[in-house]
Amino acid sequence: MDNNIIRIIESSKKKYEKLSDILKYLFVDIAGINQSKYYILGSYSIRRYREINDLDIHLENIEFFKLKALLDKNIGRLDIYKDQIRWYYDLTEEYNKLTGCTEKDFSIEAYQKYSNEGIPNCNFSLENLRLRDGLTIDENTHQYLKLEMLLEWKETMKRTKDETDIKLLKELLQ
Repeated sequence: MDNNIIRIIESSKKKYEKLSDILKYLFVDIAGINQSKYYILGSYSIRRYREINDLDIHLENIEFFKLKALLDKNIGRLDIYKDQIRWYYDLTEEYNKLTGCTEKDFSIEAYQKYSNEGIPNCNFSLENLRLRDGLTIDENTHQYLKLEMLLEWKETMKRTKDETDIKLLKELLQ
């Protein structure tokens, strides 16, 4: 494993901070991906209120090809997941060995998307989120969903597993 990733995992930072730092190291420092061409989807927006275990990234189509730099270093793998092309890097086993934890997930996955394509619909595409002012940035300048957009996304997804997050988001937005 890469020494920089080991250093990040062994740091005293919170789990979400480690994921963010690893993402910046991999995407920006190694692959040279433009940070304006991706965003973190999912519960990252509420990372300070409940633990998150992974990062799901919507990465613009052309920038996705830059992940070859990571694949050339045997970092991550490409596969098809739910009819989508994704790059997946599972660090759970290494994370547990280095920290003594027994986490079930510590991973990053990036999905190849056109700028007008989103999940579950185009309202959550990078293009539309920009038009709607639905993104903000973290300390590593990763774009992610504002709380209002995350609430809208989770309500649109209509997944049972999101009910607790929806309740939390409504409380935070009051």
